[in-house]
Amino acid sequence: MIITSKLLSSHKNIIHGISTRNPDEPPYYNNLSKHVGDDPETITKNRSRFFGLLGIDESQLVHANQVHSANIKQVNSPGLYSETDAFITSSADLYLVISVADCMPVMIYDPLNMAIANIHSGWRGTQKNIAGKAVGLMKEKFSSNPAELIVFMGPAISQKNFEVDKDVADMFPGEYVKAKPGVKEKYLVDTGKMVYSSLISAGVKDVNIECSDVCTFENERMHSYRRDKSGSGRMFAVIGMNS
Repeated sequence: MIITSKLLSSHKNIIHGISTRNPDEPPYYNNLSKHVGDDPETITKNRSRFFGLLGIDESQLVHANQVHSANIKQVNSPGLYSETDAFITSSADLYLVISVADCMPVMIYDPLNMAIANIHSGWRGTQKNIAGKAVGLMKEKFSSNPAELIVFMGPAISQKNFEVDKDVADMFPGEYVKAKPGVKEKYLVDTGKMVYSSLISAGVKDVNIECSDVCTFENERMHSYRRDKSGSGRMFAVIGMNS
């Protein structure tokens, strides 16, 4: 199963998708990351299946060495890019990949200027407004009009399952935080709401934002680091423009 966006799917030149966890494939259940201890041959097979179903040539992939930052890189060629958590490009036939397992993938498409972004918005990146900054960088580099951008906020951990200590809770505005009922000094942060708010503040229209209602922690078809700890695999989110 591959998760797609209705909004993005309406644009025929856009190829995109998010891989899923397969409960019938232990021990990492369709993991696509090389950094979780999975068997290399299994990873190769899983990646080939995922990208093959989307019709993507793996030689055209852009990968990130993610560091939970707000770093965004403009790319024009395939490869592995260090210390970044988001990509933007106006190049066709280039497919931007991020890895997630509770963090939110945010895909952006500018149908007027033919540009895209793919964002790994973990709690640190969300707190640093990585999605809003990506919109600003697309405006700067590609003359994108935020009001015309199409955005897909993919599956991520929900507020009721994202428990943090006070030091992390204090890093977020109060409107996104609530005390966990019956548990002292534990808090629940709504990172999804904060990503959405940052996009709106950057000028994206509500009608152009599609938000997945899938919680990675609760859904067994999703990889979740919070749920599975060291046994968690990773999902890939990819987006590109066909020429």
